[in-house]
Amino acid sequence: MINFVNDPEHDRFTAAASGSLGEIVSEIGLCINIAYNLIRSRNPAAGQHFQGALRFMLRPESPVWEKEDVQDHQEGGKFVHVVDLDKEVPHE
Repeated sequence: MINFVNDPEHDRFTAAASGSLGEIVSEIGLCINIAYNLIRSRNPAAGQHFQGALRFMLRPESPVWEKEDVQDHQEGGKFVHVVDLDKEVPHE
């Protein structure tokens, strides 16, 4: 289960994720798929730009992968609970 809410009007970001690593990644993928198809169905060129921007953003050198410690419940809620990490089966 994932729930990310960005509320710039009140300068708050709330994040919660729970489940196996595969479940969390799959749900994030589903959100990207839905956003892509909503954009693409209205404007195919914008859909292609969205796809390209995401591919660029997820490159290994992207700032997305910068590591930092995140404290829970300072400004907005932040919670992640990964379960059964030892039971994950990698797919080839």
